[in-house]
Amino acid sequence: MKAIIKLSLALLLVLALSVGMTVFPAGAVDGEEVVLSVTAEDIDSYGFRWAVQSALDEAKQNATAELPYTVVVPEGEYDLNYVLRVYSNTTLDLRGVTLHRPGAGAGNMLRVGDEDGVNTGVTGYAYENVRVFGGTFDGGFGENTIIKAFHTKNFTMDDVTLMNEKEGHMTEFAGVDGLTIRGCSFTDQQLTPGNYGYEAIQLDVLHPFHITNGRCEDLPVSNVLIENCMFADMPRAIGSHTAVHNRPHNNITIRSNVFNDMSSIAIQGMNWTNVNITKNIINNAPRGITLYAEPGGCTYLSGKLAAKGGTQSHASDAYQAPGKANITIAYNILTDIGTTDDKYASYSSQGIAVLGEKLTARSPVDSGDESGGLPAGDYYIDGASIHDNIIDVRGNGIRLEDVRNTSVTDNEILCSQNTVHSDNYYGIVVRGNASASTVSYNVIDGAEVNGIQLDGTNGGKVNNVRFNRISNCGKYGIGIYDMSIDKLDDNDIMGTKNIGLFANGSKLSNVRWNRIRNCLDSGIWLTSTTTATTVKSNTTVSCADSNSFGKNTAQSHYSTSSALTNFYIPWDVTDKVGAKMGVGSIFHIAPDVRPTNAIASFTYSSSDEEVVVVDQNGMVIAVGEGQATVTVKSNNNITKNYTVTVEGDGGVTHLTTKPSAPVIILGDADGNGAVESVDTAILLRRIVYIDTPYDDVTLSRGNVNGDLFIDVTDVTLIQRYLANFDTQYPIGERIK
Repeated sequence: MKAIIKLSLALLLVLALSVGMTVFPAGAVDGEEVVLSVTAEDIDSYGFRWAVQSALDEAKQNATAELPYTVVVPEGEYDLNYVLRVYSNTTLDLRGVTLHRPGAGAGNMLRVGDEDGVNTGVTGYAYENVRVFGGTFDGGFGENTIIKAFHTKNFTMDDVTLMNEKEGHMTEFAGVDGLTIRGCSFTDQQLTPGNYGYEAIQLDVLHPFHITNGRCEDLPVSNVLIENCMFADMPRAIGSHTAVHNRPHNNITIRSNVFNDMSSIAIQGMNWTNVNITKNIINNAPRGITLYAEPGGCTYLSGKLAAKGGTQSHASDAYQAPGKANITIAYNILTDIGTTDDKYASYSSQGIAVLGEKLTARSPVDSGDESGGLPAGDYYIDGASIHDNIIDVRGNGIRLEDVRNTSVTDNEILCSQNTVHSDNYYGIVVRGNASASTVSYNVIDGAEVNGIQLDGTNGGKVNNVRFNRISNCGKYGIGIYDMSIDKLDDNDIMGTKNIGLFANGSKLSNVRWNRIRNCLDSGIWLTSTTTATTVKSNTTVSCADSNSFGKNTAQSHYSTSSALTNFYIPWDVTDKVGAKMGVGSIFHIAPDVRPTNAIASFTYSSSDEEVVVVDQNGMVIAVGEGQATVTVKSNNNITKNYTVTVEGDGGVTHLTTKPSAPVIILGDADGNGAVESVDTAILLRRIVYIDTPYDDVTLSRGNVNGDLFIDVTDVTLIQRYLANFDTQYPIGERIK
C-alpha cells in the first residue's frame, strides 16, 4: 500500500484549479491527513480482506484526532469472506467499490472495533471519529447484520449502498454518540416472521440478546442525523425495538428521506427525546411513523445492564416522571398507508402515532431477552407537535395515547376503508389519558368511524378543537366521550353518516360557530350527561334533524346559512400576508369565514408550480426555490393572495409583510449578492460537515453544476470563475 501526507483542502483546491486533479473531501479542513491507498497489487498478492485490513490496522496503530487516516480502496468488485474492522480517527473510502458477502451463514461485513465479551472489553464511547464514504455492501442475503458500531463517538456513513439482507439488520448501532447517515441507500431486506432483525437502521441497547460481542452497558444512542437516504423493500427502515429505563435515546433528526414498500413501518422509536422527523416521504406501508414511551416490555433497567456488564449504571431503576420529550413530526408526506397488513404483529394501521403507556403494576420480565421489570407508573410522552403532514391512510390518520402538552395542527388526512386489518379507525384519535393543547386546522376526509375521536374515559383533556374541516365520515364528524374541552369552535363538518358533532359524558366550555351540513342524523347532539357552558351560533343545514342540539337548545343557532362576506388567511389572524418556506416544507391555508354561519367552499392556485404547489385543501408544498403567489378564492369570488418565497431547506416562517423576491446569485453561498473567495470556504466547511451559519442557502447557491450535491466540483468551478476561467455554468449570475 502507498501512504501519503494529505495537505489542506485549500492548497489542494489551488492545485486542482491549475492541473485539474480530483480532490477527496478529507475529514479535516486544516492541517494534515494520512492517506493509505490499497493497491491492486496488494489485493492480487494477499487477497482483498488481508490487504484492506492491513491498512486499517496501520490506521489503528497510528491515527489520531489531530492526524486522521483515510484508507482508499481501488474501484472494483470484491468478495468479502470475513469482517473488516475499522478503528478510531479513520475514514474508509470505498467510492466505486462493491463488496459481496458469500451468503447464508456469513458474518458482519464491517464493524467498528474489536469483539468483546458481555462483561469484558471497552466501555463508554471508546472508539471515535469513524467514517465510511461510498461503496456498495451486497449482503448476499446472509443472516448477520452488515455494518455494526458500538461504544463509538462520531460514526458517519456517506453515500453508502446496502442491499440483500436476510434475518438481520442492515446496520446496528448501540452506545453511539454522534451517528450521521447521509445520502445512503438501503434495499431488499428479508425477514421471516418470528425473527427480530426488523430495522435497516437499528438504534439498539447493549445487551447480549440484541448485541453480540459487545459489552453490556446502559449507553444510549445520541445525536443522530439520518437524511437524504432511500429505503425500499424491508420490514422497518429506521427505529428501535429496545429501550433503557430513564435513559432515552436523545437528539434524533430524521429528515428528507424516502421510504418505499415497508412491510411493517417506516420509522419506529422507543424512548426517544428531542426528536425531529421532517420532510420524509413514505409510500406503501402498514404504518408510517410511531413513537413509543418506555414500553413495559422491551425496556431494560439500567442497573440490570450495569450488573451484567460490570459497568456503571447511569440512571435510577425507580419510576421517575418523564421529562420533556420535545417531539416534532412535520412536513411529511405519507401515501398508501394501510394497504397491506403488518405480517409480523397485529398492529392497527396508522399514519402517525405517539403512544405512552401507564403501568398499574411492575411489568413482567421476559424470559428470553431479560427486558421488563419496570416499576408501576405513568410513562406518558410530554410534548409533541404534529403539524403540516399529508397522510393518505387506510386506518388511523393520527393517534395519540397517554401524552401531555401535545398539539395536532394543519394536517391533511385522507382516509379510505382498510380491507386488511379490521379495527375502529379514526382520522385523529386522542385517548388513553391523553392531554392535548389543540387539535385544530386539520382537514379530514373519509374516516371509517369518526373524523376526530376524543375519548377521556381513562382521563385526559383537550383545550382547543377549532377550525377543523371534516367530511364523509362513517359515523360522527367529531365524537367526544368523557372529555373536557375549553373551545369547540369554528369546525366545518359535512356529509357524515350519523351525527355531525356528538358529545357524551363530557364537560364543554364553549361550543360555538360550528357549521354542519348534510348529515344523516342530527347536526349537534349533546347527551344529558354532558355539561356545556355556552352553546350558541352553530349552523346546521340539510341534516336529518337540523334543529336538534340536545341540551341548551334555548341558545341561539342558525338553521340557514349566510353568504360569505370575508375570510382571513392563514388561521384567524389578519396580519400575516406572506411566508418564507424551505424546500420540502408544507403549510396549510385554513380560511376563517365571516359571518360565522357562512357555508363556503374554496379553491387554491399557485402562480408558479415550479416553486409551490397547492392542493384542493389548501396544503402548500414548497418544491423549488423562487417566489410565487398562492391565491385562495371562495365560491362567491372573494379572493386573497399570499406571497411565498422559497429559499434554502428550512421550515416555514409566516410574515406580516410580503417577502421580497429572493436574489439568488449562483455561487454566492453566503447570500451577500457577490461571489467571493469566502463562498468557497463556506462550501468547504459544508462538505466536511462543519457547521456554518448559511445552511439555508448553500444548497441553492453553491450547487453550481445542478447535480443536487454540494461537493468539491462546485468549489473548483467557483475557483475557476474567480480566476477568470470560463465555465459552462452561469456562476455570478442571478438565477430563479
